[in-house]
Amino acid sequence: MSSPDKNLALLIILAGPTGTGKSTLCDGITGKHAGIQRVITSTTRAPREGEVNGEHYYFFSQEEFDQKIEEGAFYEYAEVHQAQHRYGTLKSEIQGKLAADQDLIMNIDVQGVASFQRAAENDPLLKQRLVTVFLMPPSLEEIERRLVERGKEDRSAIDQRLATASKEMPLWNTYDFCLVSGTREEDFSKVESIWMAEKLRVARLDG
Repeated sequence: MSSPDKNLALLIILAGPTGTGKSTLCDGITGKHAGIQRVITSTTRAPREGEVNGEHYYFFSQEEFDQKIEEGAFYEYAEVHQAQHRYGTLKSEIQGKLAADQDLIMNIDVQGVASFQRAAENDPLLKQRLVTVFLMPPSLEEIERRLVERGKEDRSAIDQRLATASKEMPLWNTYDFCLVSGTREEDFSKVESIWMAEKLRVARLDG
């Protein structure tokens, strides 16, 4: 399957509870298709070995990040890991690439998606190009199984993730699409199909 003909650049956002493979899906789509790129987000954490500013992340100091917030430069931003680091999505990163007919994909949390949806109400370009996809786990038990198998967190952290997931799952009906997570191959095929179909949606082409 080849990439869609260049016609309407889209921003596809994947969100949903932990353990649904959002990041893996983004990597898979961009790895297979040269026509879509992953959104480069911003962070206040220090670069890790091999990471390049503007390629892996946009790296900012806390002061620079604060200035960007004051300027209204982000579509969304959040504090993670007990507020030690902050992450955000620059408007310029999205707007510039969409205007240059570059398809984009990213995964963020449900709060971030809500920020994008609010912004789209007053941003014609974003409203025309935004596609939101909610990845629904088959069950909380399946999330727990995946987290336990991953083996990266203790029981307390897993319980916290499960509690968050139970609050996020009812939000599925605020998205353009909801797919129940299956195998990686099934999820990949569905997201790929959504991307290709949405590029041809008449309502978007007439927007």
